[in-house]
This record gives sequence, structure tokens and C-alpha cells, in this order.
Amino acid sequence: MRAGDMAILLALGAIWGASYLFFALGVRTIPPFTFVAGRLLIAAALLGLFRRLRPGPRADPPWGTYLAMGAFNAALPHTLVAWSERTIASGLAGVLIATMPLRAAGFTAIGLREERPSRRQLAGLLLGFLGILVLLFPDLRRAAHAHLLSEGAVVAAAISYAAATVYARRALRGVPPVDAAIGQLGCGGWMALPLSLLLDRPWALSPAPESLAALILLAVLGTAIAYVMYYALLERTGVIGVSLVVYLNPIFAVLWGALWLGEPLSGWLLAGLALILAGVFLAGR
Repeated sequence: MRAGDMAILLALGAIWGASYLFFALGVRTIPPFTFVAGRLLIAAALLGLFRRLRPGPRADPPWGTYLAMGAFNAALPHTLVAWSERTIASGLAGVLIATMPLRAAGFTAIGLREERPSRRQLAGLLLGFLGILVLLFPDLRRAAHAHLLSEGAVVAAAISYAAATVYARRALRGVPPVDAAIGQLGCGGWMALPLSLLLDRPWALSPAPESLAALILLAVLGTAIAYVMYYALLERTGVIGVSLVVYLNPIFAVLWGALWLGEPLSGWLLAGLALILAGVFLAGR
């Protein structure tokens, strides 16, 4: 992984690390289906406008590919995480999502034989996951009695993300990152919209200002911009490289919590940080 790729990975981790906070603020007064539909459709509209203003080469894959990515890399996992964070701590959600790179490595060994993870990469993935556990150990201790169904939903989201990342590596080769993001986000948003209208009745909601702000920030920064970065990184580094962002998310989530919410930093943070960065270094070399 080149220095430029590592810089993109760190920036993506910083952006998505804040998404746990945005999720938690947003679903306080905006139901999950409506929150996810709004996030995806706003992001797709912004990227579509950008594409019209900055036309370029196109390489559109079959729409079935966008539908699959919209379902399994957007609508389904985003909804599962948003729903789960109504009942479980964001730290616990971060640990469960952090199983994604290990699952992606397994899927890669089966579906992308040319990118089978090496022993060094597997060691890095395991070391990074150990760092996640150390980093968030206090949250895990407090969340010992969290709802099992919500935990299972986040695990299902991690599996969905992993499978979608491996599928995208094969199905979206050569597709410009902006086009890939527009196709995925647009399809995912239109999938979530009927459920929002049917179950959430969004016209009858009275969302709090902080929930609306969280939705807009997550749509613009954490979705429109972040997914363009994600697809660019996937094209350049492959499945294992882009999956490492999931290990960086909790680090930034803790740092943002300390910066914005005054949450205390502990020795667990420093130990977990060291292990995660060592694991990312091993897996990304």
C-alpha cells in the first residue's frame, strides 16, 4: 500500500469513525428506514449533480450489479446498524463490525483466488482485531447485557459488507468510483424508501434539529464523499486493503467522542491503538 493509499485509508477511517456518532444522534428522532433512505438518496443526488457538472469516461456495469451493491453494501447493513444502535452501545457495534475484514479475507480466498491473503496479512488482521477488543474493552464490559438480537444484526451487517466488497472487486473493475457510488447509493436508497413510507410514515415525524444535522452530515461527508474514496481505494489496493478501514473506524470514533463529547481517554485506548496500527501495517504492506 502506497503512502497516498494509506492517507486515503486514514481519511476514510476518520470520516466513518464519526458515523457511529451520527447514527446514534440521528435515530433518536428519525426511524432507521427513513434515516437510511434519506442518507442514501441525498448522497446519490449530490453525486449525480457532480457527475453532470464534471462529465467524464463511463463504464456502466449491468444494473443488476448496482442493485446487488445497493442492497448488500448500503440499504441492508446501514439499516441493521442504525436499528441496532437504538439498543446497544456504539463501541460494541464497532467491535462487531470490525469482524468484517476477517470475513472479507475468507470470502476473498474463495471468490478471488488471485487476491488470497498471505500469512502476514492474516496475522495483521488478527492483530488489528485484538486491538479493537482492547480499545473498546470498557464499552464491552458495560454492554455485557446488551440485546442479543441487536448484536446479531450488526454481525449480519459485517457479513453483508464483506461479501459486497469482494463482489464489487470483481464486478466493478474499471468503473469510475463516482459512477459506482451513484449506482450503489441510488439503488440502495430506492430500496429503503418504500419501507420508510410504509413503516415510518416520515410525513408525520418531527425530527430534532440535531438528528437532521446528523443525517445531512452523514449523507454528504460519510456517504457521498466517503464512497467515492472507498471505490477508488478498492480499485487500487484490493479487498484486504480497503477492509482495513474498519479497524481504523473505532479509533477515530473514540477520538471524536473525546473531542466533541468530552469522553475520557484511557490506557486501553493507547494499547488498542498500538495493536491496531501494528495490524494495519502488517496487513497493508
